[in-house]
Amino acid sequence: MISRIALSALLYASAAFAVCTKLEDCPQFEPLKTNECQTYHHFLARGSTSPYPGHVIETVGKVCNALNTKENPTACGYEDVEYWAMNGGERWCRSAHEGAINGAEQMRNYTARCPDSHLIVVGFSQGGSVMLDVLGGGGGELWGCMQESNPKMDITTAPASKIAAALVFGPTRRTANQSWTHGGGDISDGGAPRTPEQLAGLQPFADAGILREYCQPGDPICAPHTEDKDMANHLNYFDRFGDEAADWVIGLAKKASQSDRTSDAGSMLRQTITHPIGNVFILLFVLFVLYFVVRKVAVWKSSRFPSYAPVSTSERV
Repeated sequence: MISRIALSALLYASAAFAVCTKLEDCPQFEPLKTNECQTYHHFLARGSTSPYPGHVIETVGKVCNALNTKENPTACGYEDVEYWAMNGGERWCRSAHEGAINGAEQMRNYTARCPDSHLIVVGFSQGGSVMLDVLGGGGGELWGCMQESNPKMDITTAPASKIAAALVFGPTRRTANQSWTHGGGDISDGGAPRTPEQLAGLQPFADAGILREYCQPGDPICAPHTEDKDMANHLNYFDRFGDEAADWVIGLAKKASQSDRTSDAGSMLRQTITHPIGNVFILLFVLFVLYFVVRKVAVWKSSRFPSYAPVSTSERV
């Protein structure tokens, strides 16, 4: 039943919604696609059967429009998570597993080349489920097939430690009543709930304040146990929440960059203090400051309390 609903979602999307999902239809985003080292780099996971880059490109465009500056016009961009993105039973499970494996591998390869970059992961529908799999671990039964498991990421080591924000819309496999859900759909599980181990894998990202999923009631993919289900509720996230989500990502990206600058300044100071030449420089500087202060005090005292030569009482008039 659910797989038929998902298939109808795809047909409905292509027939009723003029959504910009491929670069041919929205060439203004073409300059953002790159695998070069950047300050902020997105990894995009498209929904089932969508062309690259998928529905999330407009939200990513809003983020990069704010982060790319005149001084650094290529600070922000994206690459696609390369996977099948197919739907329907066994094909979905194979596809989702492929996305989880490829997404993690692409992120590892990128941070190995670009250790100073901040990563932003974004996914929609099956792609949203894939990105949650990348972070918290994935696998399990869904829609009549068994998705092979994949490991979670460790937030204390790269590439997970380099993630500035993780944003998903309408993910297929999700669990009700999670703190990172926005949009009201937290009252329902998705097509299948995540295991306790998978939720535990996501929790560190939620605790760090960098994980957010959007799911709204009436979305038959991420909230199938709610009333008034309508495919429009699976496809209108970017109209309803696109600006809000982009602002959230922008804020986290700038915070991560600011944290880098603070960390770099502290590191430079620590290196100076621990370096022998640096220690000599600091000692000379401190002595100079002390000399300057003592001299100032001496001049102030002499001007405020001038000294007078004593009168000789032995002289006769």
